[in-house]
Amino acid sequence: MNQYIAALALLLSIMACQKTEKKAPPELLRPTVEQDGKVLILPTKEMASAFKTITASTSNLVAHFEAPAQVAATVLASQENPNQNLVLFNDAELAAHYTQLLQHRINIRTLKVNVSRAKDLAANGAGTGRDVLEAETQLDNEEAAVIEHEARLQMGGFPAELLLKARPHTAWVVCEVPESQLTRVKKGQTCKLTFTAYPNEEFSGVLQAINEIADVQTRMIKLRILVNNAGGKLKAGMFATVRFGLAEGNYLSVPQSAVVTIQGKDYLFVETKPLTYERRSVTTGQQTGNALVIFSGLKAGEQVVTENAMQLKGISFGF
Repeated sequence: MNQYIAALALLLSIMACQKTEKKAPPELLRPTVEQDGKVLILPTKEMASAFKTITASTSNLVAHFEAPAQVAATVLASQENPNQNLVLFNDAELAAHYTQLLQHRINIRTLKVNVSRAKDLAANGAGTGRDVLEAETQLDNEEAAVIEHEARLQMGGFPAELLLKARPHTAWVVCEVPESQLTRVKKGQTCKLTFTAYPNEEFSGVLQAINEIADVQTRMIKLRILVNNAGGKLKAGMFATVRFGLAEGNYLSVPQSAVVTIQGKDYLFVETKPLTYERRSVTTGQQTGNALVIFSGLKAGEQVVTENAMQLKGISFGF
């Protein structure tokens, strides 16, 4: 009897333990994010199956290269001095350099006269060699200042001689392009511009110059475009989009669904190996049908995500 009671108690104890045990919930699998969101690693093939890819390839397309731009300066006729037109800059620093350049050029004309007078006085015993030296030093300082301001204007994309000979009723538009795209633009070629202020009107411009200096950080190079502003519609500081027409050729293109945009920049997600995706910054061109031309950031043969790229964007940027 005692054995029976003991066995029953043991059985009840085991059943009680089984009732109190709870199974742990399955572990929630999440993507691994590396390099500040640039690299995404998915945990399973099932999760990766939602992100379909295609192989990037070239095709024969007629494409346009577009770049954001801004009216950097406008030229107006001067009412006070018909020989020197007014240049209105959007950049206050460039405006200051140009104003000081003009002032130093005026000073140089005056100081050249002073140097000649000092030399004449010294030659006739009415002046000293020190007077000549001081006059020449002042002239040298002014000429050095002119060189400095000319260099600053040149770096900003505006050679001094260009400004001094500027014609009224014109405007200069400046845009930046990646150095990898310089082969796609040529000095003297025409382009089309659309301004935010006049979305339904198209303006024509001429690529007047390509800057000699690339930005150290962004690797972008400034282009200066001359636009007719006879109607006075364009104002310094206005935003625009410049479109350069390109000849037909073999260009990389991807479906529009593959491209995601954030803060004005375009990105693609490339599958570099199974379950691993890399975010790429790309330069896009004209949309042709459902495809976008890709000028930089992607190579032929790479696997580009074309479905659910917006989900990868959320993971990559932490949305």
